[in-house]
Amino acid sequence: MTLPKIVNHDEYREKMLEKSLYLFTRKGYSNINMKQIAAELGVSTGMLYHYFSSKKNMLAEMIAWLGNKNVDEYIGRTSSVENINDRFDTIIDYWKENGELYENIMLLAIDIYRNVGIKRWKEAYSFFAERYTDGMSERLNISRQFALSIFIYFIGLSFHSLAVDETKEYNKHIDFLDTILRPLIVDAPDDMEKAAQKFKKITHNVLMNKRASTRTTSIKKNKKTRQRRLSYNARPGI
Repeated sequence: MTLPKIVNHDEYREKMLEKSLYLFTRKGYSNINMKQIAAELGVSTGMLYHYFSSKKNMLAEMIAWLGNKNVDEYIGRTSSVENINDRFDTIIDYWKENGELYENIMLLAIDIYRNVGIKRWKEAYSFFAERYTDGMSERLNISRQFALSIFIYFIGLSFHSLAVDETKEYNKHIDFLDTILRPLIVDAPDDMEKAAQKFKKITHNVLMNKRASTRTTSIKKNKKTRQRRLSYNARPGI
């Protein structure tokens, strides 16, 4: 006698969310319906409704699933890495690998804001932001405020990536973030003076407007020259 197949409903629900991700992110919430989603998944509409009571419910569950998946993966990758430098490298690599994931989360968040309602959108955002911030704070040994600032940076970068649509451009900004954050996260805990010297160089070479810096130096030199001339002209007998 053949025994009935035991289905793990949670795993099956996650597979359905994963398979329908493209429909939601590239076609858009308003341009699809439950019948189309069921066809994409290869299941009946009744089966789809058994797992998700509505399209709105499916969208909200999808962004929660993506958020959990993202945080669980980078925590899992760094859980056995004790050295902070190696751990930071691992997270930088993970960010580079998952540019498309962050774009998808951004697209889903926009759809939730437009179609599900502000209350549900705030719940979804708060859930993802809290999980991401807590995970980053714990794995990088930084304050929650610092971790939240990095999270907010990624929101802007994800939006920018949708417009530019180039992996090279996205990775360039991750490299920039690496340059700025490494002295603060990797060097500062062990050697604050070394971190300060590195950040001083970064400020001069990367963060400052070099033309403005050159102009400021020129103004200071001209000011000193004028002061010397005035001092010379003010001498008796001149």
